[in-house]
Amino acid sequence: MGLTGPVVVFLMSLVPFPLCFMLNAQPWTRDPGVILALGVGVLAAILLVSYIAVRRETKPDPILYVMSLFMFSSMVDLIIALESDGILGEFMTFYLKEGEPYLWTPYGTMINYWDGVVHYGLCLWILYCVAHRRNYRTAGLYWAGSIINSLLVLVPGSVLGTFGVKPAILLNLPYLFVPLWIAFRLLRQQRPDGGFEPTSKLTSIWQRPVDAIFVLYFLGAVGVDLFRGFIALGCKEPLMDEYLWDHEPNILNPLAYSKVQMLVYMFYFVPYYAAAAYSLLYPGTLAWLSDWALLVAGAAAQGQFSHIGGSLHPRTPPEFLVPTRPHSRQVFWLLNLALLLVPQAFACWTNMATAKRKRNLGKNK
Repeated sequence: MGLTGPVVVFLMSLVPFPLCFMLNAQPWTRDPGVILALGVGVLAAILLVSYIAVRRETKPDPILYVMSLFMFSSMVDLIIALESDGILGEFMTFYLKEGEPYLWTPYGTMINYWDGVVHYGLCLWILYCVAHRRNYRTAGLYWAGSIINSLLVLVPGSVLGTFGVKPAILLNLPYLFVPLWIAFRLLRQQRPDGGFEPTSKLTSIWQRPVDAIFVLYFLGAVGVDLFRGFIALGCKEPLMDEYLWDHEPNILNPLAYSKVQMLVYMFYFVPYYAAAAYSLLYPGTLAWLSDWALLVAGAAAQGQFSHIGGSLHPRTPPEFLVPTRPHSRQVFWLLNLALLLVPQAFACWTNMATAKRKRNLGKNK
């Protein structure tokens, strides 16, 4: 009996460790153009091997080709993160110098840790679901939201920052557009349970305490994201200046990643928060809310992990680190942990309510 497609995909994800070590020892890998060509060739080889392995499956799921690409890259990113922090050496030095040097930055390091651990873990779970014919919609949407946010920040932040653009930045484009395709593909699949519904459509929001708490959070998050977005855009109001330098100076770091993240929150998260709050206040058809809660939870987790890590990392310049004053640290942690954890709680709440509704529908048949 031959190896199944999911097993081959998993085994290919272990190749980066010896491959990177060998490539780092070659003198011809020091040219930016060669690195781009090498990257394209490696990605093409991964897709070819996965195609040969997966096509033997009965009704193969296209997600296997995607997982082969992203799991391989997750391991590469983990190696880059470990080398950036001095835990490993002589694996990806050539790539950090002539490929994507901005990945050495504290923010780039945090993105790579997240990709190498969380994204890889989500991909493993999706592989398991495919192998056992289980639904991976929940993990797929969370993964897509997380990786879309990371690329929405990494690519513009790298272009706007101080490192300049090298050809290898083009290797990031598939990692932005493919998760978008996966997200649209999953969103178009009709939910058999109809999606999330509040505890009661007829009662006031104040008679639905959990919904009321989330509405208050969404309204507060809209205010915070607009406030920090205007700081990132350069607003010089005294209150904004005070908050910036007392709590989150990293927003104005010339590397631009935190600034771009604040703008992503402002232009993409704020409309979602407003729509979610309105939908809980005036419930109607909420089939969309469970799915979008997962997308935004993944994006918020990735964005906040990288922003918090980048603001505290020892390689961040001292003037952009969170001030050591107790009040400054308390506000920083309270605000950023709320923006990280509450979207996770809302995604769990909506999907638990959806699962409960599905069970009730099954009992009534």
